[in-house]
Formats: sequence, C-alpha cells, structure tokens
Amino acid sequence: MRELISANDAIWLQDSDTNLMVINAVIITDQIDVATLRKTFQERIFDGPDPARFDRLRCRIIEQGPVSYWELDKDFSLARHIVAARGKNLNTLAEVQAYVGKMANQKLKEDRPRWEMKVIEHFENDASALLIRVHHSIGDGMALVSLMFALMDETWNRTDGLAKGSLPPAAGLSTLQLLQRAVAVPLSAPGILLRRLAWIADSSHLHGPELSGVKRVAWTAPLDLSVIKKAKDLIGATVNDVLMASVSGAFSTYLARKGAEAPTRFLISMPVNVRHPGAPLLCENKFAAVPLELPAGTPHTSHRILAVKESLDRLKQSTTPLVVYGLQRALLSFLPDIISRNLIDFLANKCTAVVTNVAGPAHDIALAGRKVRSLLFWVPQRAQIGIGISILSFAGKVQVGVIADKALMDDPAHLVEAFEEEFEALKRL
Repeated sequence: MRELISANDAIWLQDSDTNLMVINAVIITDQIDVATLRKTFQERIFDGPDPARFDRLRCRIIEQGPVSYWELDKDFSLARHIVAARGKNLNTLAEVQAYVGKMANQKLKEDRPRWEMKVIEHFENDASALLIRVHHSIGDGMALVSLMFALMDETWNRTDGLAKGSLPPAAGLSTLQLLQRAVAVPLSAPGILLRRLAWIADSSHLHGPELSGVKRVAWTAPLDLSVIKKAKDLIGATVNDVLMASVSGAFSTYLARKGAEAPTRFLISMPVNVRHPGAPLLCENKFAAVPLELPAGTPHTSHRILAVKESLDRLKQSTTPLVVYGLQRALLSFLPDIISRNLIDFLANKCTAVVTNVAGPAHDIALAGRKVRSLLFWVPQRAQIGIGISILSFAGKVQVGVIADKALMDDPAHLVEAFEEEFEALKRL
C-alpha cells in the first residue's frame, strides 16, 4: 500500500533540532507487563471492530524528493514498537519525569512506522508508567486520544474539540446559516491573516531566548474537578474558561518568582478540532492552531476568569478556526516547502506556549483490567515556542502537565506548583 501524504499531515514532517514534531503521552496504571500490553494492543487496535482506522500505525514514511507517501511496513511487529524502557532508577515520580524529558529529545526511528511505547513496568510500589510517542504526521492530539481510549476497557469517542466549544458545530444549523458561514469564511480570511501577521510576538523569560532542544517535564497530582466546576458556576463561566485563566495565572506567578517582568498578555496556541460533529476519529490531522490572548498580571482570580471568558466567547463566535485551518492547507498545497514552513513558523513564533485541554470520560477507565491512574499528553511546539501545557480531565479529576525547553525553564516543577496554587485560589472563591 502506498498513499500520498496530504498537506494536513505533511505540515508536521518538519522536525527541527530544538523541536521534534512528536506527540508525547504518559499513562500511569496499576502494574502491567510488556507482553500484556502487546496482546491488548493487537486485540483492540489491529484486530478490533475497525482496524482500518489505525492503518497508519503500520505504515512507514517514504520520501521521494518533495513528495512523501505512506507505505505499509512489511516488517511491522509490535515487538519493535512496544518495548521495556531501558534505564536505571526509574522508580520514583522525579526519575520517570526526567526519563520522559530525555526521551522527548530523541527522534523516532525512520526505518519503521514512527511511533513507540516505552514501558516502565515497576514504577513506585504497584504501578507502571507508559510513555507513548507518536509522530504528529500520523495524527493530531484528538486522534492520539482516540487511540489511547480505544485501548481502554471503557470506550470513549468524542469530537467536540481540544478546546471545548471553540468551534460552533455544523449540526443543527439551517441551510441559510450554513450558507452564511460558507460566505463568511473566505471574506474574513484576509483580515484574520493580516491581524496575525501584525501581532507583536510575546517577549518574556518564557519566550524569546534561544532554545536548547533539551526538554524538562513535570505534572500535577490529580486535582478535584468539582472545585473547578463550582468556580465556573459561581462566576458564570465554563470549565475551559477557568482552566485557561489558570494557565495565565500560573505563568504570571512563575515570572514574578523569577524576578522577571510579566507582559501585559500571553499569546498561546490552542489546537481546535475542526472535524464535523459525529465524524470518526481517524489517524489524521484535522485541527487549527488558533492563537488565544490571555490577560497577564490580573491578580484577582475571578476578574482573570471573566477576561479569559470574554476572549474565548469572541473566538467561539468567529470564523477564525475555520480560516486558520484553510490557511494552513493553502500554504502547504500551493507554496514550496521552504516558504510555507518559514511562514507557518513566523506565525507560530508569536506565542509563548501550546496549550491543549481535553475532557475525557467522567468515569474510571482501565487498561487490560488495570486501573488508569493518570493520563497526560503534549503536542509538539513549533519554531521558538519552548513550552507545552497539557490539561486532561477524567473520572472527576484534572491534571496539568508541563513540558519545557531547558533554556526557558530548568525545572518545570516550579510552574506546576504555580498551577496547584491557582487551584487553591479557586477553592477560596
């Protein structure tokens, strides 16, 4: 099988020395072994009810000049992709976080499908830690989340976007409304592009210094989602509004403690799913990297949440996600690679961080009968963006993870502490 790689996926065949285009995910479960994981993966993914959905996991990338193809790997074997982690002293949280950061610096092997699962069978006393790495050309964050939950004993399939509600769904719209949207997208595209080109790039201790390519990783303990829900009900906001305001607050606190001056705002890049409601979550890239402006230096928690709500409400009512998605495709389809890459990097480089927020199932989930205790993933950062924030909630808990370039943040645990303080501030509301 050989299939041309589409522009949506080819945009991610642009690894750099400082930022690999790889999605990194961590799953903490009750103790499990490599053999059981291989068996479960085979049964649920390749022998499951819809095996064609994950065909790309068995395909190599073949590059012929400027054109790239998917080609079935004749030597494919799960024994080459799901392996025990090599390394000493991988028993504590700090050691596992250091290992994840180290692996995030390493390229995936190009002689096989570009994904792998490293298994730390004995983590802490009775747990295992799984590091899953998937090249972004195979699929976006929603595709990876779909893959991870397809492995679980409870099924989960939602397409409402990484930033919930950012893109108004097409389902339920009248013919007139659909026509109005179709007309509005091309008419608004020039203005949206010009505004993005004119935006002044963030400049702070967290964005601007030359990246080293060395990654550091940390994440919070599971936090009680009901605290966030009570806060959003009190203020009249959404869960996403509260979480994004926490990102801004944590950044401001971190900079203040470093003795660095905080900017007036933070620009973040927020992946927004553009699949139609009910569309299957295939291995592909269908999202727009939408810039969102977060207020900085607003000390009162409720005021900051309302300011973020205002920004997100404007985004929800705009055509920006669809326009950005169309611009991404156009740049890759009609311009030479070197030009499109530089232009996309120029637009991306205005942002301090890439932030993803995924709402998972409300109940506990298990992998091969083992309870899933923790789940995080980070999408890659482009250009000179050196910070990624992962927010994922399930079973009444939410966790925040940070991946950062060492040149910007030697110990992301300090930013994690600032997130936990934001959570305590929500309790006091």
